[in-house]
Amino acid sequence: MNRVRRIGHGPVGIAAAAASLLGTALFRGTLTGTAGAWMLLEGAALAALTALTVRHASPGRAAAATVLGTAALAAQPLRMLDGAGASATEYVFFIAFGAVLGLAAAGAGLLVRLVARGRAGALEDVRRRERLALAAGLHDLVAHDVTGIVLDAQATRAEGGGGDAALERIERAGLEALAAMDRTVGMLRGEGTGSPGARTYGVADLPELADRFAETARLPVRCDLDPGAAQRVPRETGEAVYRLVAEALTNVRRHAPDAAGVAVTVAAGPANVEVRVADTGGARPGRSLPRAGGRGGTGLIGLAARVEALGGEFRAGPDGAGWAVEAALPVPSAAVAE
Repeated sequence: MNRVRRIGHGPVGIAAAAASLLGTALFRGTLTGTAGAWMLLEGAALAALTALTVRHASPGRAAAATVLGTAALAAQPLRMLDGAGASATEYVFFIAFGAVLGLAAAGAGLLVRLVARGRAGALEDVRRRERLALAAGLHDLVAHDVTGIVLDAQATRAEGGGGDAALERIERAGLEALAAMDRTVGMLRGEGTGSPGARTYGVADLPELADRFAETARLPVRCDLDPGAAQRVPRETGEAVYRLVAEALTNVRRHAPDAAGVAVTVAAGPANVEVRVADTGGARPGRSLPRAGGRGGTGLIGLAARVEALGGEFRAGPDGAGWAVEAALPVPSAAVAE
């Protein structure tokens, strides 16, 4: 329907303006009361068509409609003035009035067009940001579980034995990855965060995340959380903290599978929450696992952008013999986790 309107308004508005100009050029005779009323009706219709054409038609047709519509409305009073003994002042006044009416109609159409374009651009920008956020969430959560599946299989093959327990861990990690993908696909379909199975992760879920990492990666993990941190950190910030820890642990499994251990620390102060995930580097005796494939790095870039968007600071780099990911996120004084 919108496409039909965009195609139709251009030719109709231009044709109406051209017909009005032709009528003015061919008009001869006296303008009676009935003819005067029809002229006023014609002027109103012409102004409306000019506005609609500028609003919906292509830029070229909108410009043509502006020129022809303004010219037609400026010339229309000539039907009334010719032969009526009008003075030069009256000619100037009525012609100027018609031209102003035409320009005002075109300006109104242009204003509505610009407002609609700005609204459409803003809506597309919001959709793009949402798609990027969903893609980041899919990467952070699914990559964490899938990397665990790969490395758990590699560890089982390298160490031998424990097949049933390894299969159980692989099954659990696979189910978590599928659930995360289902939630993301549901949101992409417009089902929203309130759809069945949807879940927002936060600071309170970090111990479970650390336990799953320790089990699948077979690395000792120390998770230190400030008491009450889950209640003091707001939901959006808590989700960013969870994603940061998940991505940092995923990078440990990818790039430092032989690390001796990992430490996760979350300290929630009155004004900010500080997060640190660091592996100790080195290697445990008798443990030598292959590194996971892939270049990586995109997750940390996305996390840095997310932290900065929330007004925080982000750092990732070497830390002694290992690697550390650190972030400081502001916490509103009255924030309470939902």
